Amino acid sequence: MKDVFLIRSRLTGKRSLLDRLEKLLEAAGLEFVRPRDLVGIKLSFGERGNTAFLRPLFVRRVVDTLKARGAKPFLTDSNTLYHGHRTNSVDHLVLAEEHGFGLTQVGAPVIMADGLRSESYLETEVNLKHFRRVKVGSVVGEMDALVSLAHFKGHLACAFGGTLKNIGMGLGSRSMKQLMHSGSVHPEFSDRTACTGCARCATVCQYGAIHIESAKAHFTYERCVGCAECIPACPEEALKILWAEKPEVLGEKIAETTYGVLHRLKERYLFVNFLLDITPDCDCFPYNDDPIVPDIGILAARDPVAIDQASVDLLNAEESIAASQIGRRAAREDKLAALCPEVNWQRQLEYAEEIGLGSRRYRLVEM
Repeated sequence: MKDVFLIRSRLTGKRSLLDRLEKLLEAAGLEFVRPRDLVGIKLSFGERGNTAFLRPLFVRRVVDTLKARGAKPFLTDSNTLYHGHRTNSVDHLVLAEEHGFGLTQVGAPVIMADGLRSESYLETEVNLKHFRRVKVGSVVGEMDALVSLAHFKGHLACAFGGTLKNIGMGLGSRSMKQLMHSGSVHPEFSDRTACTGCARCATVCQYGAIHIESAKAHFTYERCVGCAECIPACPEEALKILWAEKPEVLGEKIAETTYGVLHRLKERYLFVNFLLDITPDCDCFPYNDDPIVPDIGILAARDPVAIDQASVDLLNAEESIAASQIGRRAAREDKLAALCPEVNWQRQLEYAEEIGLGSRRYRLVEM
């Protein structure tokens, strides 16, 4: 049974949540951090217009705690599949600065995990049900250790987003994100007139499935292997993104990609879930609704499955806020089922346990 450490958001002895966060990290275990280690801090910087993303003050305290151990921390994330303000590293870095994650504010630089256009990735072998190999940001292969900082919240497709999503979806390459979202991937025009014949899609295709004719892209589906590299590569957004995967299968694929990341790090990692501002939707949305329950606190653990299971349990133990999206729901009622009734949210955790990522059984240690 794994330990999951918790500090409540309520004031304790006039000690700030920031001061208690440092004690939480030490209690959960930072002995894997060595002097001069390059430690990636994985988090989301939030989409422009969203105000519920993780507060930079918390990140600064984590950075300072790692520096006190002689490590060299850096912030990291990968570019998004959808076309927004985090589609490429230039816009992504600008947004991170705007949201308060600059070097002077948090004390660590931002290094994107997957390069300028998400074309810098490595493949790692997992040999699991959905994927034989997964593609993750190349920085994963270079960092010495990982600290995941996840803002725990609801999610349209998975019902919740915590540690597993922060790592699996968050460190997967853009083409990997597409494969997680869709079972059958072929490029299709969402707007043929938008195609300028720039050949960007043909350039990234390694299988000769795309050629340019009469200033338009043409697809040879017999050669297409479904890697989806071409879809996010299109600068005109002329190609469709296929959101066709079942929610339960998406959860399993996220778990498999997380497995690929953590397998490379050989247990040199720590996971932190912030159960604050628990909004109904992902921070990738350019807006956010009110929280569905009051603030709970911050969790830390060395087991990615245990911490997500504990987060869901703590969420469901609360009575929801009457004015929230799900209305008043009693303590111990399933808030995720109310939020996303069509999603079997437990499957992601069940499958993650099945493939050996961690255990759903845990001991909650309140500090």
